[in-house]
Amino acid sequence: MAKIFIFGTRWYVQRVAGRAGPRGEYAKTARRREEILDAAFDVFSQSGYLNSTLSEIAKQAGMTMPGLTHHFATKAVLLEAVLRERDIDAGRLLKDRHGVDLLNGLLTIAARDEADPTLTQLYTLLSAEATSEDHPAHQFFQDRYTLILETVTRALEEAAERGDLREGIEPAAAAQMYAALSDGLQLQRLYRTGGEPHVVLIRSFLASLVTPRALDILHAPTPA
Repeated sequence: MAKIFIFGTRWYVQRVAGRAGPRGEYAKTARRREEILDAAFDVFSQSGYLNSTLSEIAKQAGMTMPGLTHHFATKAVLLEAVLRERDIDAGRLLKDRHGVDLLNGLLTIAARDEADPTLTQLYTLLSAEATSEDHPAHQFFQDRYTLILETVTRALEEAAERGDLREGIEPAAAAQMYAALSDGLQLQRLYRTGGEPHVVLIRSFLASLVTPRALDILHAPTPA
């Protein structure tokens, strides 16, 4: 079984061979780690990284500090694990997609994010905090933005090769506009509700980049 996630600028694949599922002490340890990650996700989403503490996360998880640090030695290590865990689904949704189909995968991710306001809050808050170079998530977000731009640029270049990109569209510039639109809409959502679903707006932007024949592939999933 393979677990795929995005972290930094590379794809990582974690393989668990010949194992149907966790058992015994392994299962208990895996459950505790998941409980800690869920608690850390909630705390980081509400307080950010700088204003949160391991003791607060331990309390949220219903365990002692020594119990928490047995699994995650420092707050920085725990933050990295939370960010990595939340990108697992994105990696799965984009793997083996190309051209307009990859753009469609981005719409699926946008719908997922819109259905989970806590996830939006986590990334918006932490990405703002992490602009400082000494923040433990600085490299993560720097690499993540690089990966997003590279991924969307590649998708648009592939679309152009297949005749699916409108004439005059510059892939790298369009990728920057996509990232700005996506981030801007997520920030807006923290201040207001209602209005047009963000996935519909992102789909409208992407639709403006592709030829009419490619529009049948590009569809906007309905946010949950």
